[in-house]
Amino acid sequence: MQNVKRILVASDMSESSALAEIRAARLCQRFGLAELDVVNVQGTGFADVLGQILAGTGEKSRELLIDQVSRDFEPIRTRLFAEFGIRTKLTILFGRPSVEIAQYAKKSNADLIVVGAKRPRLGRKFFLGNTPDRLLHVTPAPLLIVRQKSDNPYQNALVPVDFSPNSIYAARVAVEVMLPASRKTFLHAYDIPNEGLMRYANVSADLISNYRENAKKKAEDEMTRLFASLRSDNRVSSIIQYGSATKMIEDYVNANTPDLIVMGKQGRSGLENLLLGSTTRNTVNETSCDILVVPLKQAAGEAT
Repeated sequence: MQNVKRILVASDMSESSALAEIRAARLCQRFGLAELDVVNVQGTGFADVLGQILAGTGEKSRELLIDQVSRDFEPIRTRLFAEFGIRTKLTILFGRPSVEIAQYAKKSNADLIVVGAKRPRLGRKFFLGNTPDRLLHVTPAPLLIVRQKSDNPYQNALVPVDFSPNSIYAARVAVEVMLPASRKTFLHAYDIPNEGLMRYANVSADLISNYRENAKKKAEDEMTRLFASLRSDNRVSSIIQYGSATKMIEDYVNANTPDLIVMGKQGRSGLENLLLGSTTRNTVNETSCDILVVPLKQAAGEAT
């Protein structure tokens, strides 16, 4: 991801999609793009039912749906051009939204996919929605999940890192591509493997403390090397603490309210949650700010 040349936004013309459309348009301005790719996916079942009701063919019902969706989208097209000077290219597909969006993004060489998260359901703090949740597993490009209203460019970002290839690449995307002029805080949580077993085996507290100090020093050294490898200004800081990454991210978000979190899709434990790291999944589900998730395929292909 050397630069962003094509942005795709998934739209079902809902309130959450409107937030994603505006953020995507602002990002088009940021990267000097004149056109925004908009993808709308209709279920094949509805098209088939419509064809039966109209006593017509499936092809005819799809043509009617495409015509209706195009007309419904026109006010959005007009607003995005009037407010941001961004033209829109609307593509209407049929099938499962996450699959069709991912395939279209790959075919069109999209550099960034933007999607809105649904409003919370009753009794839930946050709610991602089926399409963004499934896209997390299959996205071929960095996926920006938009939850907040977009009045300004991103100013304050949190970048969790575990120094795996994916998290290092995500850090580079944050610093060198997405957020070159924003404040960025790199957060790393370290621990000691099998500390619980060591305590159970009556390993001395002093020895365990030494293990912790060594782990902290190793993390500090890795963070120093990471910073040295980044083309960045002085708006980068770091936090290195002992404990759970998920808890540290939650505490930081609650205390500092960043407007964006940037993280790799997959960490050191590569097979967790069907190729979606547990820390990434927990962060996506438990935080209310926008989140940019960078997939492993991007990292493997371009990180050095």
